[in-house]
Amino acid sequence: MEKEWFESWFDSPYYKLLYQHRDEIEAASFIKKLLKEIHLEKGSKILDIPCGNGRHSLVMAELGYDVIGIDLSERNIFEALLNEIPNLHFFEHDMRAPLFKNQFDLAMNLFTSFGYFDSEEENNKVMQSISQSLKPGGILVIDFFNKMKLVKNLKSTDRIKAGEVDFIIERKIENNFVNKSIHIKDGLKEFDFEECVQLLELKDFEKFYTPFGLITEKVFGDYELNVFDENSERLIILAKKQND
Repeated sequence: MEKEWFESWFDSPYYKLLYQHRDEIEAASFIKKLLKEIHLEKGSKILDIPCGNGRHSLVMAELGYDVIGIDLSERNIFEALLNEIPNLHFFEHDMRAPLFKNQFDLAMNLFTSFGYFDSEEENNKVMQSISQSLKPGGILVIDFFNKMKLVKNLKSTDRIKAGEVDFIIERKIENNFVNKSIHIKDGLKEFDFEECVQLLELKDFEKFYTPFGLITEKVFGDYELNVFDENSERLIILAKKQND
């Protein structure tokens, strides 16, 4: 069976190379601000879904929380496992498939990790899996791009050089998805990958999670937790699971 785009791309070493500019200090600062905002007690259980190579998970564990990260990428989990400590564990798993029930005080869906799928049914599976993992009263955090700003400022072409590797990136919007074609030149080798993420806003996320007992609590517009508006860099949602 042919792999879905995210299985191939997220498991490629070029994915990490392209996004190596991600700011670890900014990530740690965001996590600390967020957990302070939520008033989450030390020792609480957190699910990082999907966790990538575990950079956010490690910050949360070092702050004294009990953290589990799951990700579909074998490469990501291999890297994440290098940082396992007694209160931090990682598993290779598809977030569409339920794995936990009523176990976590907080679930984190970070860095635009939703809307990968062609069908609403697949998105519903993800949201059901996440909701089911939360205890009643638990919080879901969604960190997504701001659709309004992205559409208004979409850059059609980028050329990026990372070491000896050249990336040619082309973007377009089709059928309510932002599609990114990534052509890679690495010496004599050439590769092609894609990213395809649905254009979603707050009302769309509410449509997905409200049926599973989650209610919007707060909305922020960046990693400093400023108020969200149409020019915000991010859409950061806090939604609370109601009592069963």
